[in-house]
Amino acid sequence: MTRAVLLSLACAALIACDRPGGEQDRINVGKALQGTLAYPRSTMVSMSSGEEAAQLVMTSPDSVSVVARWFARALTANNWELKRTISDRNGTVTIYAEKDTRPLWLTLRPNSGGPGTTYTMIGVIPKDSVKT
Repeated sequence: MTRAVLLSLACAALIACDRPGGEQDRINVGKALQGTLAYPRSTMVSMSSGEEAAQLVMTSPDSVSVVARWFARALTANNWELKRTISDRNGTVTIYAEKDTRPLWLTLRPNSGGPGTTYTMIGVIPKDSVKT
């Protein structure tokens, strides 16, 4: 199965599931993060959106370094240009990438009190070319 198919299935599952975030949040997250990938074995924590951007928070049992390496490879393989990766002394990794001038921000943090990573994906909601 290709990564695009896996992402489509993941987005469909997110839209269909009854999790935190209303229907409009699910629609906005789908638009803002279209063409991105979630790390395998991730579980959704929350989603939210405003008028211009949407955020998806996920958690994984794997370490920040493993998840960050995976994102760097997966984004590059899917034509995202990694613009900046920053690590701090607390173990947080921030990745900024662009695809056709579309921005994507990823923040990966070690889980507190246990193993694993919680990461946030933030994307800009594209403006419709035709308004109704």
